[in-house]
Amino acid sequence: MTTTIVAWGFTGPALLTIGRAADELAREHGIRLIRVPLDEDLPPEADVVWVQGAMNPMLGDRVLAAAGERPLFSSPPVAQSLQIATAHGTGMGRPPRNPSPEARIALALRLVTPGRLVHAGRLSALVAGHTDVDPGPIPDDIPRGLFDTGDGPEHPVGTCGIIGTGLNVAAGDDGYLHTIAEALHRRGVDTRTWLGSPEDMPSDMKYRVDVWLNLTGFTACGNHGAPATDRGTALAEETDAQLLTPVPLQRGTLSDWRAEPGPVGLWPAAVSMNIAVPELEGATVPWVFMGRDADTNHLTPDDAAVARLAERVRRTIDLRRARPADRKVSVTIFGYDGDGTVGTAAQLDVFASLHALLGRLKDEGYTVEVPDTVEELTDILVGDGAGGARSQTSELARWRATDYAKVLGEHAARIDGPWGRLPGTVDTDGRDLIIRGARFGNVIVGVQPQFGDVSDPAELLMANDSTPSHSFAAYYLWLEHVFGHDVMLHFGTHGALEFMPGRQTGLAAADWPVLLTGSVPHHYLYVMANPGEGTIAKRRAAASLVTYLTPPLADAGLYGALDELAGLLDAHLSSGKGAGPVPQEIIDAALRADFTGEQAQDPAELRRELERVRRSPIALGLHTVGRPMEQRQTARSLELAATYLADTGEPERTAILADLEEKLRSNTELDALVRALAGGYTPPVVGGDPARRPDALPTGRNLHAIDPVSVPSASAIARGRKTAERLIAAHVDAHGSFPESVAIVLWGIDNIKTGGEGLAQAFALLGVEPVAGPRGRVDTFRILSPEELGRPRVDVVCTLSGVCRDVLPQPVQLLDEAVRAVAALDEPDELNPLAAHARAHAEEMDTTAVEAATRIFSAAAGSYGTGVNKLVQAGDWDGGEDLAEMYLTRMGHAWGTGADGADAGAVLRKVLGTVDATFQNVDSAETSIAGIDHYFEFLGGVTSAITQLRGDAPASFVSRSWAADINVGTLRDAMQLESRTRLLNPKWVEGQLAHGYAGVAQVRTRLENTFGMQATTGTVDGWVFDRAAENLLLDEDVRARMQRANPAAVNSMTNRLLEAADRGLWDADPDTLDRLEDIADQLDGVLEGIEEM
Repeated sequence: MTTTIVAWGFTGPALLTIGRAADELAREHGIRLIRVPLDEDLPPEADVVWVQGAMNPMLGDRVLAAAGERPLFSSPPVAQSLQIATAHGTGMGRPPRNPSPEARIALALRLVTPGRLVHAGRLSALVAGHTDVDPGPIPDDIPRGLFDTGDGPEHPVGTCGIIGTGLNVAAGDDGYLHTIAEALHRRGVDTRTWLGSPEDMPSDMKYRVDVWLNLTGFTACGNHGAPATDRGTALAEETDAQLLTPVPLQRGTLSDWRAEPGPVGLWPAAVSMNIAVPELEGATVPWVFMGRDADTNHLTPDDAAVARLAERVRRTIDLRRARPADRKVSVTIFGYDGDGTVGTAAQLDVFASLHALLGRLKDEGYTVEVPDTVEELTDILVGDGAGGARSQTSELARWRATDYAKVLGEHAARIDGPWGRLPGTVDTDGRDLIIRGARFGNVIVGVQPQFGDVSDPAELLMANDSTPSHSFAAYYLWLEHVFGHDVMLHFGTHGALEFMPGRQTGLAAADWPVLLTGSVPHHYLYVMANPGEGTIAKRRAAASLVTYLTPPLADAGLYGALDELAGLLDAHLSSGKGAGPVPQEIIDAALRADFTGEQAQDPAELRRELERVRRSPIALGLHTVGRPMEQRQTARSLELAATYLADTGEPERTAILADLEEKLRSNTELDALVRALAGGYTPPVVGGDPARRPDALPTGRNLHAIDPVSVPSASAIARGRKTAERLIAAHVDAHGSFPESVAIVLWGIDNIKTGGEGLAQAFALLGVEPVAGPRGRVDTFRILSPEELGRPRVDVVCTLSGVCRDVLPQPVQLLDEAVRAVAALDEPDELNPLAAHARAHAEEMDTTAVEAATRIFSAAAGSYGTGVNKLVQAGDWDGGEDLAEMYLTRMGHAWGTGADGADAGAVLRKVLGTVDATFQNVDSAETSIAGIDHYFEFLGGVTSAITQLRGDAPASFVSRSWAADINVGTLRDAMQLESRTRLLNPKWVEGQLAHGYAGVAQVRTRLENTFGMQATTGTVDGWVFDRAAENLLLDEDVRARMQRANPAAVNSMTNRLLEAADRGLWDADPDTLDRLEDIADQLDGVLEGIEEM
């Protein structure tokens, strides 16, 4: 009797194997094996069904559940293949001691090879009762060890260790291994191709490897069910060889991938398996290099990707073999002319760090000229020579536009549209393109051209065909084709290269980050506390990151009127008269310290607020690469770290803090940079702040994110639930009503650092609890009943940064599923405003309830940012309606299950019109709300949009997610604390001024971001601008010091305050404005060379 087996849903590499096994089963055993796609019905003659584990781990249990729901499955047994790990409980763990025949089928299908499929087929005949012959143990027909990919070059420049999988070889699908090896051989590189774990290579072979090229699409060691990232890391460290892990489209075709010119790129499951998990062992270069042929189903390499990959290997080997004196290094810094921010980076003294690096490279034997001092280096790079105004970036070279066009080729026409015909209008004299920077022997320090310097930034940002400018493209192509760099280093967090248009992940040759950087080995000096944006640099610019330390923390302390008030309060409260009338001198002192209303007449409240100011941790100054903290500088970080260890036993707690102190007081960042620039391996490290994530130290390692399928974590779910309840309570306290709808800002950086607290907050507001499977994958959720929840649900509008969208696709998809499940519930309107709003909006918009329930929004695929910050910084807006329109246009794209950035602008406008409050987590004590422009860009942007749509401003709240305690407060309160502890605090200002040009730039940036928050939310009190003018610009001593170091930044600060007054954002004293006008006139003269400094 013939046994009929249905292989249901098997795709990708299994198809070729099924064909070979089917032939043998039919020929030798009279067994019929057929394949049926998951979306087709099963034939009634099926005796046994095999179900392949889903490519997406989150779908595994659901596939089996769907199979079980079919009536047909009451008869045939079901066995699940676990070639691709799923959430199903059988996992890839230890098999049972005496498995049943059904269980033995599943064990055989764990790895899909011809021999194992034949074995599973014979077992299936036994289970179906069509034979009584037991086929015995599972055969091992997976090829392992050295695999012959042809003879290498006679005189190789080095060796590449290629890691392959025996599964493809067993299926007869190994042509790509030969193609890759041949490409390397043509470039003079010898190869050793190894199937299975490269740890098993003979030592004499393993230690000759210069570069590891992992073609498995997963980790170098372990398997899909049990990735052994620690072993992969150890292998790369032992051999000091970089680990390159390009992406194979095992279940996708090259034609489909090529047909997607600028959207998502890879689907979420591929991002997790092929990119996120390999990054945990320090893998880089996640380029798509092959996919399935649509006709033959064979893996077929992409010629351009293979060539680029082979070149990257060859150039890395050349880097390792070259004498330091011969290596040519490009170092790229960031910033803009005119506003004094050239060479700025998050929490880093760029010029001091550059000087330290140049000195170290000279010591290592590089051909490099090192300026005598940091000040001399600064003068060289920002233009005017010693004693000049430092108002423009130095010119390094000129490149004839016609020569540039020959290199760029057909892609020049893509730039002509948005930027004007070659050579454009930025950094050009009409004939040549100007390259900015300076040369120091074989090391060039170049300045990345700005991206948005056009007459109409709004038009550029909203364009679907956005590109870099000719100037931007010319800079990178000049480094490659004229200077001929051997290695590229981006210096500090962060530039614009990685945010250039193109696919989000799995980039192709025509995507701008790839087009501009090509095959050059690329490293990126990145702050340890920003794994979100750092991950974008890894994935889109093929960079290996090297982390640097954040600055030391200290208590903000008290000063001036605040200190005076504290003294009076101490005397009053210690005199025993605290219960009596408040002395007028205290009220007057409180007013001088900018406390108003009832707060000014409440000594206890004043004292609490002063203590909050005094104890707030602030970053002192900037970090210099290679410089460890002194012992006295570690105290506040250790104290903050101790708050996270409250539940840890004393011996362990003491050991953790001692280890943290030791790591803060040691620094190997320069060692790591030297090793990276010489072609060595940089081991991986999790991202985070020192106090909360001590395991992010030591620095000098390759920053990575987390596997998105593990988000949100159990601790994040618990904290997220508490924060959600605090947010609801804060709204009730402030406004006397329950918030029906909240717009929450979700970033990648804080969700990665906290394990997904922001996402967990969104789930909690909905009344939904994420649920992790037995393998730790968060793949489903549980909707809490109204009785269990104990309150109404909240309609949550989630506005995502592009980083969150790209780096955490699975939890974003799960959140979207939760939103739609809640919207479909049959509950009273007052208990489920999401469902009520979706029904009402569907009727008003004449659309479906499913579309009206869209609640997850971000920028279009391959696009980043809201554009609001660009408008504010350029001054190119007339009123709040312009900022709102920019936000709504940029962010009107739906994300989640199958959305992939679809246009949803009309839905976004509708749902934001019903929002009661906006909310965001503040992820870092070191940076804080006004430290970067992204807070007013996202939180400010959505608040501005809601204000325009509603006609009045929503409530705005923030939570300090970096703190151990759960907290929620108003944005206005947060901006008051922010200003008192940093911008207006002499302790913070002096810490910045110690860094000269770079420090003044940071003061300017914080004032501009404060202005941006006022422009978008109106939550900055007028006294903040009063004191900023008084303390920073009208104080002649402070202004003179800043002006000597960075006059362009001082001029920018002056003009920004004048703009605030002109726009009605600040009700300034007329005398103050007159004095600011005089300062602006004087500074204009300095910058134009008319007046002396």
